[in-house]
Amino acid sequence: MKEKSFNYFRVFTEMVEGSMAAARLLDEILENYDPLALDVRIRQMHDIENSNDVLVHDTLNQLIKEFLPPIEREDISALVEELDNPTDAIEDVLFALYMYNVTEIRPEAIKFSKLIVEAVDILYDASIEFKDFKKDDTSTKEKIIKVNEIEGKGDKLYIEAIRELYTNCQDSKEVIAWTKIISKLEKCLDNLEKSANLMEFIMMKNM
Repeated sequence: MKEKSFNYFRVFTEMVEGSMAAARLLDEILENYDPLALDVRIRQMHDIENSNDVLVHDTLNQLIKEFLPPIEREDISALVEELDNPTDAIEDVLFALYMYNVTEIRPEAIKFSKLIVEAVDILYDASIEFKDFKKDDTSTKEKIIKVNEIEGKGDKLYIEAIRELYTNCQDSKEVIAWTKIISKLEKCLDNLEKSANLMEFIMMKNM
């Protein structure tokens, strides 16, 4: 019986599924914040992040021995590694909350988590369609544009959040901590946009 070929496009979707799980976990943590449970939550997040790392490792190992991949090798390698970054960035947010001993969540952080969930959900839909981009890439490109639009909302939220922090917060330690946390939240959206844009670049290159 012939061995089933490795499905790279399925891996791309599984990578985004990992980011979806991480985004939802982050949103749940921020919505129902309990600093005493943060170490447990970090372990949960790390399990998700580690699963994506395994996917990257397995995919790159397969790519080494692949005779004829569906798209160029460097594109597969670049995309699978780029798709790992959003989950890493989401995990970094939890590390920051823990390191800076945050006891209360600012409302802007929850607004960010909602945008992250929204963006990753759209990226997931785009990743499902990605395998058929040579037949029709219109719908996928539309979803990539939506991810870009959400990242734009994140840029505006970042400016507003930092302005609010430096205008109304009198605790210098809190200002420093939240400046870094807000930057990490914004980076989550940046990484989702980079993943979407790389997907679009690969579509254009391989048409």
